[in-house]
Amino acid sequence: MRIGVTILGLAVCFALPACTNPDGDDTAPRDTGGDRTDGTGADADADADADADADADGDESDGACIENIDIVFVLDVSTSMTPILGALRDGIGEVWSYARGIDPEAQFGLVVFVDDVLVTNDGSWYAAVEDIQGEFENWRAFCSSNGEPGGSGGSNNDCPENSLDAIFAAATSFPWRENALRVIFHATDDTFVENPATLGSVFSPITVQHTYNEVLTELRAREIRLAAFAAHDSSDCAIPPTVNTEAGFFTDWSGDPALPAGTGAEVFDIQLVRAGTLSMTEAINGVILDEYCTPFIY
Repeated sequence: MRIGVTILGLAVCFALPACTNPDGDDTAPRDTGGDRTDGTGADADADADADADADADGDESDGACIENIDIVFVLDVSTSMTPILGALRDGIGEVWSYARGIDPEAQFGLVVFVDDVLVTNDGSWYAAVEDIQGEFENWRAFCSSNGEPGGSGGSNNDCPENSLDAIFAAATSFPWRENALRVIFHATDDTFVENPATLGSVFSPITVQHTYNEVLTELRAREIRLAAFAAHDSSDCAIPPTVNTEAGFFTDWSGDPALPAGTGAEVFDIQLVRAGTLSMTEAINGVILDEYCTPFIY
């Protein structure tokens, strides 16, 4: 139970230039236009002319950087997360427009959790920005209930929340597209436990279904990046003592890398969001910009 609050790689290739450089190196920086050389002092415009000729002849040429964007938010909706849900409600319009400016078919889903987990909209993508904005507002209001979103009943009587089952549900419940940048944006201000530990009241315990390694393995197998908004400590939880909450988000968990680092993504300090010094909208858009049309590497 909580009180108060405490969710770059290569340039984006959504314009005309190709995703690969003229020499075919898929990992090289994208061409930003203007005069350039091939690293030997020769005018690389000649390479571009050669590519154009190859296109005219029907020969193999570099493909355009075209990729869909699939995003699922996985949000802790315990009492201390009220301002975070409010920030997402206020900023999702800008995120939606930004993603759809890159991919007009960008898709968004939502999973919420405390000790239990709920995949909203039956695991389907939201059809309109107003729909997911309304969900954020509904769950922002739910935060004050200190309840469980998945229907298990009872109240949230402990600080750790069920991040692992929520992330696993997000990874396995949505129809992620094959040719897509797949990102989970996870937001929590507390720590978690793994199977076979339990959460919640001793009178109605909820058993965590997955281990940390199972979740990391599933994310990697599906090439889903996990970008996290997480806390360095549990100072936002109403139940003392304050404990370190970095493991799994900022630091390793039992020998496995943190989920953001282990999937090639980033982690942000959610307590800075609460303090008003970090914009979730800018951070989310930055991840989309950094990861779009880049290989899944961890």
